[in-house]
Amino acid sequence: MPFVAPLALAGLLFVPVVLAMYLLKLRRDQAVVPSTLLWQRLVADVEANAPWQRLRRSLLLLLQLLLVIVLALLAARPFTERPAGLAGDIVVVIDTSASMQATDVTPDRLGAAKAAVLEALKDLPSGGRVSVIAAGRTAKVVANGTDDLGLVKQAIASITATSDAGSIGDALRLASALAARSADAEILVATDAAVATLPTGTLEAPVRVLRVGRDGGNLAIVALAVRSASSGLSHSAFISVANLGLSMATRRVELYADGVLREARTLTLDPQRRTDVSIDDVDDPLHPASVVEVRLTASEPDPAATDGSAAAPDYLAVDDHAWAVVPPAALRRVLLVGAGDPYLETALTYLPDTELYGIKPADYGPATHPEKFDLIIFEGWLPAALPAQPILAIAPPATSPLGTVTGTLTNPGIGRLDQSDPLLRYVDLSTVHIGEAQKIDLPAWARNVIPGPGGAPLLYAGQIAGRPVAVLTFLPRKSDLPLQVAFPVLLANLAGELLGGSATPADAVAPGTPVTLAIPAGALGVRVERPDGSADELLAPVAGAASVTFARTDLLGIYRVSPIADPSASPSPSGSAGATASAAPTPTPAGAAGPSSSAPAPTFRPADPSAPTLFAVDLLDVDESNIAPGDPAKLTRLGKPAASANPSAGTGSGGTTGTNAAKEPAARDELWIPIVLIALLVLTAEWLVYERDTVSRLRRHLVARIRGGGPA
Repeated sequence: MPFVAPLALAGLLFVPVVLAMYLLKLRRDQAVVPSTLLWQRLVADVEANAPWQRLRRSLLLLLQLLLVIVLALLAARPFTERPAGLAGDIVVVIDTSASMQATDVTPDRLGAAKAAVLEALKDLPSGGRVSVIAAGRTAKVVANGTDDLGLVKQAIASITATSDAGSIGDALRLASALAARSADAEILVATDAAVATLPTGTLEAPVRVLRVGRDGGNLAIVALAVRSASSGLSHSAFISVANLGLSMATRRVELYADGVLREARTLTLDPQRRTDVSIDDVDDPLHPASVVEVRLTASEPDPAATDGSAAAPDYLAVDDHAWAVVPPAALRRVLLVGAGDPYLETALTYLPDTELYGIKPADYGPATHPEKFDLIIFEGWLPAALPAQPILAIAPPATSPLGTVTGTLTNPGIGRLDQSDPLLRYVDLSTVHIGEAQKIDLPAWARNVIPGPGGAPLLYAGQIAGRPVAVLTFLPRKSDLPLQVAFPVLLANLAGELLGGSATPADAVAPGTPVTLAIPAGALGVRVERPDGSADELLAPVAGAASVTFARTDLLGIYRVSPIADPSASPSPSGSAGATASAAPTPTPAGAAGPSSSAPAPTFRPADPSAPTLFAVDLLDVDESNIAPGDPAKLTRLGKPAASANPSAGTGSGGTTGTNAAKEPAARDELWIPIVLIALLVLTAEWLVYERDTVSRLRRHLVARIRGGGPA
């Protein structure tokens, strides 16, 4: 029998030591005496016994010798060999996406995946190496090329489920890179195979899939939005619930405003369908809510129902809650400086919670009090000294700190757009034609939002010294953009970014997505309180930085962002943000809807610069909520065939590629479990022999009580 640690058999040297204890021990003859009175006065042996005694038969001695032999064998770790079922270098990929929290298997899919991996690793050949990757939104290596299975088990146990919409493709590409280090490698993927988008390309090793999960029954909240009503006095919530199972379901949708139940509805959900719900007046106009929470709960059973819809399975609970931040109704003032464009003025008039003022370029100056505005728009003109407020420049005529004008573009075409840019959300520019635009070199501080010919920007945005700035290089009236739906949407997106709408995300953030948080003026940074009560403090990377990036958005719920005050800064008097209506500038031009200087004070809730700002992190991913187990063959086909995965495994005499099976070491099954059981049995037997008198008395006492007699 082979041993992992044969030197441990040296423990058998304790066998003669046990024998010597029995040979050398002092022995006395047993005798019955009438009294021990005289014996108590003896404090030392008065009779010398011979140290070496004849070895007598003793069951206790035999058990102790057997225990020494068993313990020595246990330390030597005997094993048996069998053909290995895995390659010598294994890369394990464990899916940790939100769907792995489904409870259609015990205890959940992630727990079943871990157990399946540990069971599969029993086929690892002797000396095989294992790497472990946790596949969430990003791939993370938790063990790298170790042959210590103890460390591998600890790494696997440390993996926890996330609420992310996992990206198995990134994890597989990382696994392929790790597998490429060895000529004998294999990728082991533990997943439910519910992959919406398969990765592309071919991996550098064979792929084996350990699929977990049985059922796809799930109901989920897949959309939640809260918007101001047309009156501006209340808010409405839009909710979309999906039944991703195969049976009809009945569920209760509950809407809470700041923790208070505002409305509850019972929905009958058809299988494989989405049901939309709109709830008006989610808050009290006198006490506006800041957070809306929607819960999907089990409905009360209907005795008349016979379709079992109330008992339809919902194996994934993480998508049964969603949160939304109610947009604050803070009044913002916008100044338009230009010759007058009715298209532009009309579109700006419809911006929510906004007062629009307009003046001619000749009237602009210190008397206009530009510091009292939240956004200044310059149309076809720029002042010599730019204000410190956020700026939207439209067709700047000359070079300025906003960009270098190098010429004019005639009939410029629109280049390829990045639809993930927040300024292009819901903006369709496919049918837009532009007659003329300024040719401006893209500044280093800006990103190109709408590229034109040769990379010349048609719209770019960024920050100058912490101040948000955007430049539209053409006049809207010199294009057909104002005649399309994209125009007011684009202006709304621009105003949202320039007015600070992106200080915290207005819509829900996907779990694990980094967010950019604005640093208020005079603050050292921001403090982010997570839904579990923990908090992170993010200091400005450099003095005067206007924003920081926060990446720990892995928990679902509401995040609260508050400024970190500078203790050395002295409090400043109330500034232009609180300007009264009497300090408003001159009346707006014709067509603009801003109030005059005698207008009554606005009824909007004032913005408090020191108040915490909120943003929500929600799953809201119908693909991730669709937990029906997928086809593992789709992932298996991404890997190389086993015969070609190791071209350098060796060639036969005829020049053909040989197989790896003949050269791979065998898998080992250690026999420590039966040896430990034998050791426990021997210890138990030794105790029973040593305490045989006590055991005998207990047995007689127990028998007497069973028979109903007195004590033995």
